[in-house]
Amino acid sequence: MNNMPHGIDQVLLRPGVGVTFADRDDLLEKLDTLSQRIPGRDEGRTRDHREHFCIVRYLCRLAGGGLLDLPLILSKTPEGQDPPDFTLEWPESGDRETFELTDGSTVEYQERLTRADKSGEDRDDLWLPVDINTPDREAAQLWAEVLFASFLRKAQALIDGRFQIDHLLLYDLTGLGLFIPVEEGAPLLREKIKQWYRVMEPANRFGRISVLRDTVLLLDLTGEARLLRAESPYFQLDVVRARDEEGLGRRLREIDRYCRDHSIRHLKTFGSVLGDREDEFTEPTGLRRFVPGTSDLDLLVDFEPGAQITLLDMARMERELSELIGLDVDLRTAEDLSRYFRQQVVEEAVELHAQRV
Repeated sequence: MNNMPHGIDQVLLRPGVGVTFADRDDLLEKLDTLSQRIPGRDEGRTRDHREHFCIVRYLCRLAGGGLLDLPLILSKTPEGQDPPDFTLEWPESGDRETFELTDGSTVEYQERLTRADKSGEDRDDLWLPVDINTPDREAAQLWAEVLFASFLRKAQALIDGRFQIDHLLLYDLTGLGLFIPVEEGAPLLREKIKQWYRVMEPANRFGRISVLRDTVLLLDLTGEARLLRAESPYFQLDVVRARDEEGLGRRLREIDRYCRDHSIRHLKTFGSVLGDREDEFTEPTGLRRFVPGTSDLDLLVDFEPGAQITLLDMARMERELSELIGLDVDLRTAEDLSRYFRQQVVEEAVELHAQRV
């Protein structure tokens, strides 16, 4: 295990281990470090690896949605102790939230994946444990049944052990993730769980139940049911270049810090950086192409409510962002744009994404 070629072993949250997130910058840096590829099934993957993957993805989704209060302490329960798997603690308020994690899957499907990994078989055909022609409603019902069965196993253990657990995190490993949008299956799963609670009336129940996929978190299924998709917890730029992940993360954190210091709520790209396109407003006879070094990077900025920004501030920020990003920036607010194409730009502008080269 110690010889495995995975950086995850150096950052793995093992039993009895904790990590503190002091502030936003500290959170972003540590999530970068913690978010490592876990070993494959045929590479010595353990329960610790799986749980690490799930809790880090959970934190990333919350951070991307701006839903994490800081400072925050994440700790994994020492071996030999009763549940939970993890605990989140807020030292300033004294609040805490306990977590139990489990795979939402079937034994048969797990065995299929393991055999495929060991044999080198193409897994593309294994993502759908139902026929491709299965009606959407029927597939959604199957998805809900599989996750409900996983919930029942944990709910019964909660009753038998008389534990108090605040949050159950179900990792969607049904194989239906590419086939069933979580929005379709969620109401069915929600009703199954609520119906079971109404009938059984257990003394011990989970405070919240959430469903996690690699790129989506359905937070508090039986309550608020908020859907959080994979978003970076900081600004990401597809025009930022770095030689490695560490360098990229450092530069992105610098840009994120700058935006917060200057009351910038959103930065979006528009214009030629979005690709070859006809621009009927500025170059009606041809295509605009973004060429680093010869083209300006068009950025649409949205400031926090109440921010007092002057034209001199805009000119200074344009210069400073150019230095941070490494490209000449043309910084605009929606009000700066012509009323003839303002709405189109606002609707088509996209949040910024990162790229490693």
